[in-house]
Amino acid sequence: MASASPALKTSPLQPEDWIRAAFARLASEGIEAVRVELLARDLGVSKGSFYWHFQDREELLGRMFDRWEKEEIDWLDETVITPKAAARWARFVHHCTDQQLARRESAMRTWARRDERVAARIAAIEKKRTAHIANVFRAIGFAPAPAESWAEITLLVYLGWLDRVTRDLNFQNSGRTLDEFFSDLILAASDRSADHTA
Repeated sequence: MASASPALKTSPLQPEDWIRAAFARLASEGIEAVRVELLARDLGVSKGSFYWHFQDREELLGRMFDRWEKEEIDWLDETVITPKAAARWARFVHHCTDQQLARRESAMRTWARRDERVAARIAAIEKKRTAHIANVFRAIGFAPAPAESWAEITLLVYLGWLDRVTRDLNFQNSGRTLDEFFSDLILAASDRSADHTA
């Protein structure tokens, strides 16, 4: 069942209402559930209301992805200008460990497996994320090559955690959080870097 609650609107719906409902459906049931009739039911309106704002479902999906992509780029751009490396790392960890975003992030990647265009755009965002992480590692003293290598490992840890936490209740209840995995990774990376420079 989608997390969007059916409710009759007392004022005309805006495109943002449909996009928000679509993301709720995406996060709870996947891209297949992002259908006009289901969204209309969630919003308590007729299907016809949808077509005041979107030509068809494909346009809605495109607007959804544009919104997600913009939010990711804006977040990365804002984090990059944070002066201290520790603060940039903390913002990255906070963003990645946001439980409300985890299901949507997982659903976005499931969507990417079905659509090559979505996959290519997500890959571009992940490349930007990796570059951001590498910049943080360089700022705390890593040489360029190890910084890039550990940045790739960090992103893979995140993606693995994302997959596991959204499908495995036992793992969710294990008490091990992503920020703990990241802390272990930073310690391991620092030890390895120190060994190489000794």
